Amino acid sequence: MNEKKLYDGITHIDDELVEEAQTAPAKKRRSSPWAKWGALAACLCLIVAGVLHMLPRGGTDVPDPDANPGQTTVEPGQNPGTGGQETYSVDPRFLAARAVYPEQAPYTHDAAGFDAWWEADQARRELAETYKGALNTFLTGSIPRFLGGDAGKNKVYSPLNVYLAMGMLAEITDGESRQQILDAMGADSIETLRTRVKALWEANYQDDGATTCLLAGSFWLRDDMSYFQETLDSLAKNYYASSFRGAMGTEDYNAALQAWLNEQTGGLLKEQAENIELNPSTVIALATAIYFKAGWSDEFAKEGTAPDVFHAADGDVTCDFMHSSESGFIFRGDGFTATAKYLRNGSGAMWFVLPDEGTTPEELLDGRFTEFLLAEKSDESAADYWADYEHYIINLSMPKFDVASETDLRDGMKAMGITDVFNDAISDFTPLTDVVDQLYVSQAQHAARVKVDEEGVEAAAFTVIAVDSMGLIHGEEIDFTLDRPFLFAVTGQDGLPLFVGVVNQP
Repeated sequence: MNEKKLYDGITHIDDELVEEAQTAPAKKRRSSPWAKWGALAACLCLIVAGVLHMLPRGGTDVPDPDANPGQTTVEPGQNPGTGGQETYSVDPRFLAARAVYPEQAPYTHDAAGFDAWWEADQARRELAETYKGALNTFLTGSIPRFLGGDAGKNKVYSPLNVYLAMGMLAEITDGESRQQILDAMGADSIETLRTRVKALWEANYQDDGATTCLLAGSFWLRDDMSYFQETLDSLAKNYYASSFRGAMGTEDYNAALQAWLNEQTGGLLKEQAENIELNPSTVIALATAIYFKAGWSDEFAKEGTAPDVFHAADGDVTCDFMHSSESGFIFRGDGFTATAKYLRNGSGAMWFVLPDEGTTPEELLDGRFTEFLLAEKSDESAADYWADYEHYIINLSMPKFDVASETDLRDGMKAMGITDVFNDAISDFTPLTDVVDQLYVSQAQHAARVKVDEEGVEAAAFTVIAVDSMGLIHGEEIDFTLDRPFLFAVTGQDGLPLFVGVVNQP
C-alpha cells in the first residue's frame, strides 16, 4: 500500500475501531510522539504564481486572471476563507497592483479530487524541509522579547507574520541597516532571505475548503514620490505584496490601510486596526497579515462544557471549561508539562505548556519554552532529544478563550540588534528611493488574536512598519487541566510556530 492510500484509509477509519484502539494497553513509544496519524500537522500550502508589476508613479498594471490559468485575482473586499464574515472594501482609487492567488485543489473524499489534494499536500511537506531549522535564530531571539514583558497579562505574537514583515524591511534597506536585519533573521544574504521567504509563502498558504491559512502583504506609497522599480518588483515577486498609492496622512488613505488589514484578518482585529495611522511624513509603509482557521481533529463535545475555576495570578475566576479524552503524549521539561491537541486533516496542532506550580509562564520565556517548541518530536531522534515523554489517555480540561494583544516591536527589534533603521542619521534606505534622506522607522506595530472553542481555532495577526522622513514630516490515564496561567503555540506541519501566546486570564 502506498503512502497516499494509507493516509486515505486512516482518515476514513471507523470510529468504533478508534474507540477500541484507545482502550487497548499501551506502552512508552520511542518513535513518533507527534501521534495523530503520525503526521506533523500544518497550515501550509502552495501560494501564488503571479508576479506583480508596479509603475513607480501612480500607474496600474493589474494582472489579467485570464492570462494566468488556474489563478484567481483577489478583488478588494473579497477575503477568501473568512466564512462569510463582514468585508471591508479598500477604496479602488488607491490600488496600484494587486496580488494574484492560486486556485487550490479542494479537500474531498472523491478519489480523483483527493489525489490532487494529496499531491499538493506532499509538495508542501517537501518544500518545508528546505528551510527546516533556518528560522531558529529568529524564533529564539524574538519569542522571548515580543511575548514577554507584561507579566500577568494576555499576550499573543505571530512569529511568521513578523518574520515576513522584517524581510520586507530588509528589502528596502542596505549596508549595515540591512545586515542587522539579516543577522536577526539568521540569513547570510538578501538572496538567501528571498529564497527562504518565497518557500515560506508557498508552504504556508492554504485555502482548500477544509483549512484556511491566508497570508497577505502590501506596501503603501506616497503619490508625490518616485521609487526604484527594481525594489518594488522584488517585493512583489518574493512577498506577493499588493501595492497602494495615495496622499500620506489623509483620512481616506488611512481608512484604506485599515480596510486592507481588516480584509486580510477576517475582521478579527478591527479594534486594533483602527489604531493604525500613517503620518504626512511617512515615505512608505509595509504591512503583512495572516488569517488562520481550522477545526479540531476531535472536537470537544459542547454538552460537556461547564463552568469551572481558573486560578489567575490576580485571583480565581469562573469560566467555561471544555473537556475531552483522547490518546496522546505528555512531555515533561524543566518547570513545565506539555501536550498537544491536533487539528483536522493534518492542518496543524495546538501545543499547551503548563508551568509547574510556583512557576509563571513568563519565567519559561528564559529559553525553555522556545527550546521545547523547536525540539524534534516527530521522528526517531525525539527519544534522544526529548527523552521525558509518555503515552497516555489524556483527560484534557481547558478554558474556552479569546485573547488578543498589541505590541510595539521597536524595543524588541533593537534588543535583537536592529538599531540603525531607527536612527535617521545613519539608516540606509537607498534601495527604496533617492528623493529624500533622513529616513527612519517610525512605527513597528503588531497585533494578534487567537480564539479557541469546542470546534477549533481561529486566529489572525498583522504587522505594520512605517518609514518616515525627518525632512518630510493509549495507556495509563492522566489529567491535564489548564486551570492556571499557561503558554500555548499553534504550529504547522513543519513544526514552526504560527502563533504563540500567554493566557493569564481566559
